Amino acid sequence: MKYPKITVVTPSYNQGQFIEATILSVIEQESPNLEYLVCDGGSTDETVEILKKFSDKITWWCSEKDKGQSDAINKGMRKATGDIVCWINSDDVLLPGTLHTVAKFYQDHPDTDFANGYTVEMDKEGKIINFTHIVMNHFFFRHGCYNISQPGMFWRRNIFDKIGYIDESFHAKMDVEWLIRVYEAGLKVRRINRNLGAIRIYPDTKTAQGGNIWKRDAEALREMYHGKYLPENGRFYRPFFKLYKILDGCMFRNAIRKWQYCGKPVMAYKENLYSERDK
Repeated sequence: MKYPKITVVTPSYNQGQFIEATILSVIEQESPNLEYLVCDGGSTDETVEILKKFSDKITWWCSEKDKGQSDAINKGMRKATGDIVCWINSDDVLLPGTLHTVAKFYQDHPDTDFANGYTVEMDKEGKIINFTHIVMNHFFFRHGCYNISQPGMFWRRNIFDKIGYIDESFHAKMDVEWLIRVYEAGLKVRRINRNLGAIRIYPDTKTAQGGNIWKRDAEALREMYHGKYLPENGRFYRPFFKLYKILDGCMFRNAIRKWQYCGKPVMAYKENLYSERDK
């Protein structure tokens, strides 16, 4: 198959304990048309030494003060030259074979603008603890019922010309706000029925901590989109959303995956690996 060029961007700041695993998960994809960019915010731990260690495998990297995660993501996206782009945070990983799966999906569905695959949750040690339910449905999304997971998001780079880059005023829900713009622009959104990335869940993450940063972003979304897209608006629709997930099959699918893989190292997940005939 003809591989589209895929750009992976990693924003980073003081994640020396995890970033090597992130880098390895990208460069070991064996994708023949990979561009890998790392934007570090001037880390003071061992991050820079690790980046130097892999400098021959990373297309471009920098370590300089920035305005936060969203700024770092945009810095990478503005340098990107790939047809398809994504970002993977410096404590998360891509699962083996993911870029091949994504390349084949976009080849088979050329009208797709944005795609979101399933995501694995792992603990601090990198062992699988859960599988996420991904539902790409604009009706439920608009009414505050959604399951999205950023490590499984891939999109065409030319979307930026239509809806702009990540809003740098957001520091937690930047992926939600950007996906709102994707939907409101009427772009073609699809789900990839594979687990593509893994998000690390541990007490120090923004996801685990919650708090003011999430509240501030939620209030910003409320003001920008006039109360739409907020989870508290989905109380009436939530039972129907759960039924939709049951009928969709994603809950059953992930129950099987949990039984197969929970407790195993995340990089032992082999669903996306392909044979020579798939190339």
